[in-house]
Amino acid sequence: AQYCKEVGIDFLSTPFDLDAVDFLDPLMKFFKISSSDITNVPLLRKVAKKGKPIVLSTGASTLAEIEFALDVIKKVMPVEVILMHCILNYPTKYENANLLMIKSLSKVFPENQIGYSDHTLPDQEMLSLNIAYTLGSVVLEKHFTHDKSLPGNDHYHAMDKDDLLNLVRILKKTKLLIGDQTIKAPI
Repeated sequence: AQYCKEVGIDFLSTPFDLDAVDFLDPLMKFFKISSSDITNVPLLRKVAKKGKPIVLSTGASTLAEIEFALDVIKKVMPVEVILMHCILNYPTKYENANLLMIKSLSKVFPENQIGYSDHTLPDQEMLSLNIAYTLGSVVLEKHFTHDKSLPGNDHYHAMDKDDLLNLVRILKKTKLLIGDQTIKAPI
């Protein structure tokens, strides 16, 4: 958290128990709740009581479970909740990514913004993240590593600094191409 402050980026860590919520609260501007805790009522309530925005992962959840989590949070405190579409396969195969779920979540939950938690293997085009952005994702989440060859489940499907620089370049170009929906006379 201190290093993030020094370099000017927001620190984030996902709490997995009630004590972690209190520990992390002074260090973060918002909370992230993992897919595994979408039905963890005590955790949902404790996070909501902090009154900060929440990023809620929805991997492997039913619509009823998402509605339930949102109801629990809203009853405690009406905070902004961004729903994250994600698939809990590591890595996620392209044919399983189901990126149109971003649009579906947006239709079913119009009061919430939608994001995407990506577990596909990074490619040169950063295709899954670029499509998610184009479909309206306001938050893009990707595991990050300094060395993809390290052992463990996260490193090989994570992005490294070169991938991140590439993604920023691609998304800037995509944003330029998409425009702002304003009807303009040709120049």
